[in-house]
Amino acid sequence: MQRRDLLKSAAGLTILRSGSLRGQTAPSNKLNIALIGVWGRGTAHYNTLLKENVVALCDVNDNRTKEALQIFPKAKTYWDWRPMLDQKDVDAVIICTADHHHAFIANWAINRGKHVYCEKPLGITVEEARIVRANYLKNRTRIATQHGTQRHAYPNFERLRELVMDGAIGELHTVHAWDARQLPRPGYPKGEGMPPSFLHYEQWIGPSPYHPYSPQYFGGTAGLNCLFWNMYRDFGVGQMGDMGAHTMDLAWNVIDAGAPSTIDVDQEVTDKYDPNICPVKLKVTFEHPKNGWRGPIKVVWYQGGLKPEAPRPYIDLTNVGNGAIFEGTKGAIFADFTSRILLPNNDDGDLTYYKRRSESELLPLIEGTGQQTQGQRPAPRRPRAEQTKPALPPGFTAMPNATPPPGGFPVIQMVDGKVPAALGLPNPSIEPMLALGNSPIQGDVFQREWLDACKGKLNDVVHGTSTKTHCDFDYSGSMIEQMMLGLVAHRIGKKLEYDAVAGRVTNSSEANDYLKRSYRSGWKLNG
Repeated sequence: MQRRDLLKSAAGLTILRSGSLRGQTAPSNKLNIALIGVWGRGTAHYNTLLKENVVALCDVNDNRTKEALQIFPKAKTYWDWRPMLDQKDVDAVIICTADHHHAFIANWAINRGKHVYCEKPLGITVEEARIVRANYLKNRTRIATQHGTQRHAYPNFERLRELVMDGAIGELHTVHAWDARQLPRPGYPKGEGMPPSFLHYEQWIGPSPYHPYSPQYFGGTAGLNCLFWNMYRDFGVGQMGDMGAHTMDLAWNVIDAGAPSTIDVDQEVTDKYDPNICPVKLKVTFEHPKNGWRGPIKVVWYQGGLKPEAPRPYIDLTNVGNGAIFEGTKGAIFADFTSRILLPNNDDGDLTYYKRRSESELLPLIEGTGQQTQGQRPAPRRPRAEQTKPALPPGFTAMPNATPPPGGFPVIQMVDGKVPAALGLPNPSIEPMLALGNSPIQGDVFQREWLDACKGKLNDVVHGTSTKTHCDFDYSGSMIEQMMLGLVAHRIGKKLEYDAVAGRVTNSSEANDYLKRSYRSGWKLNG
């Protein structure tokens, strides 16, 4: 299906629990939203949520919940998301928890007919990603979903798709994508001390195997605390689901692919398999069959400092932390999140084969403008409180370093010698938000697209393989499935052949055992 095709829904309406209609007849209704994980990425949603009804807040840190309650005073509060999802007036949920809870909450919410925005990654196993995607597909006419790859709102994403689809590099055959972050760990940290009284540590562990409390899991700052736990396999998938989700999205938006047919890890340059820690260095090649507008392609992923060869000797990739290269029969495109360079072949790169589309045929950007990157829109004026750096104890930094010394663990900043700063220091976002009063700053366009979809404004819109929003759980679910298959191939140590329809590896029975993980008693993935 082409990007600009329209998917006609049967009615375009959703019935609210209150009995009113949300959809074409009432697109301006406010939503009743539950925010699960009110710190970290949760704070990035505050501006947008001030224009909706936040009826529930959930966090494992009671202090963070009390802080958020100052912004959303009418919300009910929880430390366990399971009873919260049965709150009758909740229409939609935003998931900003640790990664190992994402698929659980998404499934439970979808099964209760709620709209879902889930920060990346959608799951940390192949099975988790597939079940969330399948549940969404069964309910796609009733709900709207968005995966938290918010960089997708940059106009560059659509401009890249147009260039490749319109033949600017001839026939596409290979895509390279990479992330340069390196966060090694020697293993799980040993238990150290006791969790603070305000932290529900057992709930944070959730469905994963129990590990004793350690400050190492809570060393970060808002939005970056994931860098202190997501490389541990019971809690995350390292860069495959972190910046890997963002960078692969740059390629995924172009190639119209589902799960791959083969997965092959370059074991010579990749870190050896560790049952506890996700690899830092990893190179994996995914093969995808042809579709309606392109032939078969290879997608190659690199991380931990590994990178492809530059398309021209004068291009230096050393300073490009996240990027992609699209190779075709007539040239290549080198891109990062916000910019691109077209490099025709020297001999036959006359661009006569490039059939540039007209202005009226350009792909629509999120919210019409996308998330502007060139300064066309003036930055909103923020209150003085938001411009002031938060007061920190002597010797503390607002951006603690997640990179450890060789063979060790990062140094964790501790409040009063007992509580990690990430848990114990006040949330610096609260005071500026309170100062905004009744004049919230415009929210992120990527979040607003999801809210518009929840309200029925985008029922008939198709974006490539994604409906209503640009990154629904069909589009993003298959992307995360691919990334998780890369980790399975790394573990098995040989090229895997994959049946994307059945969700099974066909040349290794052992590999199928690693498409899923075991959960602690009392935790149900598809509840």
